[in-house]
Order: sequence, then structure tokens, then C-alpha cells
Amino acid sequence: MNTLIRLIKGELTRLLKYKILPVSLATSVLWIGLFLSVSAREAWDLASLVIFVDVAAMSVLLLGASHHLEKQDGTIRTMMVMPVSLVQIITAKTVASMVLAIESAAITSLALYIIHKITLNYAMLLLFVVISCAAHAAIGFVLSLNSRDFNSMLGLLMAYMFIFMIPSLLFAFKVFDAKYEWLIMISPSHAANHLITSAVTGEYKPGMIIVGCLYLLILAGILFRFVVCPKFKDNAVRG
Repeated sequence: MNTLIRLIKGELTRLLKYKILPVSLATSVLWIGLFLSVSAREAWDLASLVIFVDVAAMSVLLLGASHHLEKQDGTIRTMMVMPVSLVQIITAKTVASMVLAIESAAITSLALYIIHKITLNYAMLLLFVVISCAAHAAIGFVLSLNSRDFNSMLGLLMAYMFIFMIPSLLFAFKVFDAKYEWLIMISPSHAANHLITSAVTGEYKPGMIIVGCLYLLILAGILFRFVVCPKFKDNAVRG
């Protein structure tokens, strides 16, 4: 446990070193500016979308940036020869990604309360952000480990967003009829969007909540076990 804590501290330190945490905070400041410019109702409607974008897109983007910067510095190869397990390394990086997502959700929630006196179900929001971030951290690792550099990772992220995130955003703007939501739940991003929206609005569909949570957790487990761990070790050896 002490080793894992030290690894997590190291990851958080690198988030500062690579200016990733400040970029995340700057994004949150933009959301605050948005909330200041709209009504309470509009802010409430936008809240779930803002948190979803940070969890499903920004966390993947920042994780990818961190991975390739570490790769350039030789940090990953150095970590592989330390007396720590591969699981601990990946867990520490995943926790660091979750910190970014939780920080964004916390700032968004605080801004909503201070500006518009809007309160949310914070316990459920925290739970759903953690579950959603776990799955998207795994997706972020897959995209990063299958790209040569940050630019090619951006290309893969754009392709992922086009296939999995755009339909969810279109559904959020009511382009698709509600009867198609079960079909769109195939997208891990929409599953995350549904969970986060439920926590923000307080409107829960038990069936979809259960399926969404299980789907994201199982997906994260499969990706970490059968894709991320083997690929991470191979990627670290090749440099």
C-alpha cells in the first residue's frame, strides 16, 4: 500500500510538471465563465454535459499527453525496472486520471452552487464519475499504447469521439428519440453520460443505471487485463 501511495504521489507530481493539472484547472475556469453567462436553468441543463466531456474526453486526452511525455522522458522505462508491479503502475496512473475528473466535477458542482444555488446528489455523482473515469482511463490507455506519438493519439481520439461520443451528444440534444437510448448504450461514452446525467438531474432509470455501471466496470476490467497490461509492458520495453 505504501508503494502504491508513493506511485500515486509521483503521478500527481508529474501532472504538475507536465502542466496537465493546470490545463485541467483552466478548463474548469472556462466552465465557470459559461455558468456565469447563463441562467440557472441553462446552467443545470449544461452541468451534466460539462462533467461528461471532462470525464470522457479531457481525461483521455490528458492521460494520453502524460503517457507520451513520460515516454519521451524515459520515465516509463525507468518505472518498469523499479521494485513495483505492473498493476501498481497502471493503478497509480488510473487514480491520477480519476483525480483530474473528480477535481473537474467538484469545481463544476461548487460553481453551480455558488453562482446559481444548485445542489446535486454529490455521493451518486462521485460514484458515477469514478466508474466512468475507470472505463475511459482504460480506453485512454488503449489509444495511447496504440499510437506512435501524441499527434497520432489525437487522431485515434477523434475517431473514437466520432464513433462513440457524437451519438451520445446528439442524444443529449434530443436529435435521437428516447426509444433508441438502449441501442446507444452500446457506447461506453453514452453509458457514462447517462450515469452522470442521472446524478445531476436526480432522474434515475434503475435498469439503465445498473446496466451502465456493470457495463463500464466489466469493460474497464477486460481492457486493463487483456489489452492495457500486456501492451503497456511491451510498449515500455520498446521505448
